[in-house]
This record gives sequence, C-alpha cells and structure tokens, in this order.
Amino acid sequence: MELRSLRHFSALAETLNYRVAAERLHLTQPALTRSIVALERELGVRLFDRDKRHVALTAEGAELLERAGEVLADADRLAAAADAITARRRDEVRVALYGVALAELTHPVIEAFCERYPHAMIRVHEADFHQGLAPLLAGECDVALLCLSVDMPGLTRVPIFTEPVSLALRKGHPLASAAAVDMAEVYDQPWVTPHPEDDLWVGGRQEDHEAPTVGSHARSPLDMALKIAYQHMVGLMPLSGVRMFQHPGVETVAPKEPLDAVAAVAYRKTGHSPAAPAFAEVARRVARRAAGVPHAEISR
Repeated sequence: MELRSLRHFSALAETLNYRVAAERLHLTQPALTRSIVALERELGVRLFDRDKRHVALTAEGAELLERAGEVLADADRLAAAADAITARRRDEVRVALYGVALAELTHPVIEAFCERYPHAMIRVHEADFHQGLAPLLAGECDVALLCLSVDMPGLTRVPIFTEPVSLALRKGHPLASAAAVDMAEVYDQPWVTPHPEDDLWVGGRQEDHEAPTVGSHARSPLDMALKIAYQHMVGLMPLSGVRMFQHPGVETVAPKEPLDAVAAVAYRKTGHSPAAPAFAEVARRVARRAAGVPHAEISR
C-alpha cells in the first residue's frame, strides 16, 4: 500500500467531491477515481458510496479514515525528522512566515542574515495557520516570523516590534464607518481568527465580556479577508496586515479600547538550530537601525 493512495483517500474524504479533491492533489478526476478503486480493491473494503451527484463515506470508510490519518501523520513526522537532519548537514535555515511576518522588515531581516552568514542556505515558506505552531515545535522549521503577543510553552519568543490592531469588517457593514467600535458590539457575529493559540485574535481578550463565537480559523491572511468579505465574519488585523493584504471587500476600524500585536521571531527552547538565536539577533539589529514599520514601536 502506498502513502500516495492514503493521501488520495484522505483528500476525497475531506472534500467529498472528486473535482475538488483532484484539483487539490494536482490529479485528473479519472486518475483519482482509479486510485480510490485500486485502494478499495487492495483493502477489500468499499470506502465510498457514490453516484453521479453525491459522494459519501461508508461506515467502513469512516472507521479507516482515522487510522489513515494516523499513518499519514507518522509519515509526515518521519519526513520532517529526515528533513531536519538534512538541514543540519547543509547549514540550512528553514524560516516560516506566518501572515504578515515582520511586515516591511521581513525582507531586510532575511537579507541581513544571508549577508552575515553567507554559508547558510535559507529556505523560506508561508506557514499554514491551520497547523498553528505545531511545525515549529516539531522541528519542521527552525525559525518562525509571526504576530505572537504571548509566551508559548516550549518556545523562545523574541519581540521585534509592537503595532496597533484594527477590527476588520465586510464592506458596507453598519459599523464600518464608525470612528471606533466597541468589540462587544460585534460579539454576536461569527469571528475568523488566524490561529487559536493567542486569544488576542478572539475578540481582543476582553475578559469582562463573554467570548465571541469563532466561526472559522483562516489558513492565511487572504483566506481571512475572503471570510470577512464574503461570509460576513469579523476579525482583527494588525495595521501591517491592513497595508499589505488589502481587499476591496474589507474595511477596518479602530477598536475603542486600543489593542496591540507583537511581531516576533520564535524558535524552540530546546533542540533548536544554532542559527535560530543568531537569526533573532539579526532581526533585532535590523529593526533598531531601520526606518521602521509605520505606526509600530520597535522593541529594545
């Protein structure tokens, strides 16, 4: 049995749509159909009930899906461990960018690190909010650049700057033209957040009010903007996000009680790459001598 077949099974089980699953897997629909049929034949179990209009997991398929997920997760962890070994051998530094990362400082910081350590091989990728900080904690990346306003167990957080946060609403929302908005006024509406670990993003951590309902966790800033614009959710965005990820269907307004987000460099407290603290120090130096990020206060 190939892991590829299990990934095909998992994708179809998640979407219950051959076209969508095939696009996600970069396959043709006939190829995905053949893969599922071959897996069913190999397992001796019918995984899906399907006709021309509907696809549904069978009871047996649902039972096997959980186990398939465990197998794929184990395979991903094994691949991450091998990747980490390879990275150490190559002097490779894997940098994950969450959302706006360090805003306008992101590129200067990475360039400065490359100049300071010319033998290091930098790999930069956009992080998926749905995975949270698990890839960093698991060693799948060495350094994360992100908005992280609280300390997290197992991580070293090096603040780079602090910036204000705005409330993001769909264009035409009754409160979008207000000078400032009390968060409690939109607590009855579904919220979209970038990640659940930092409760700043869920209503601004207003402890004297009941927490709002989270309608969705976004995968990326664009995903967040789409849910605000077209699913009429509400959310919070740092001002750098407002600048860098503008969307015509999203408007922002200041909260009545000011909120701040902390842009930081983060890495594992134990077992981290030797390059991680050096990267954080380069980021601090660049921030102190650069023109800075608009409306932000540089950490000292």
